[in-house]
Amino acid sequence: MVLIVATVMFPHAKSSRVAKKNIEMIKKNPPDPSFGEGLVLGVKSTLKGMQVLFVAEVKKGKVEDYMSRMATQYQEYALEIDDFKYQLETYFNIAEAYKILGMEPPPE
Repeated sequence: MVLIVATVMFPHAKSSRVAKKNIEMIKKNPPDPSFGEGLVLGVKSTLKGMQVLFVAEVKKGKVEDYMSRMATQYQEYALEIDDFKYQLETYFNIAEAYKILGMEPPPE
């Protein structure tokens, strides 16, 4: 499976606005388990602002759909909240990475 990693940054002063927007977005676009599942959601404060890390494991054949859904949602935040920034990246999970090398992954 493929992992999608989203990194989000926004100013400290926008925290309440982002939190309210997040609640609105969850109601508008509830998680869809047919795409995959969220594994990690973490938030931290940095000197540059708030940083959010989200990691999802995506089901086979759903990477493009999941990425599009995430980009559309994050772009809505960015259009409404000044200095909201996001980055989406894809990674192979360890089993997929070993397959590319023609090897069996180590036992978990």
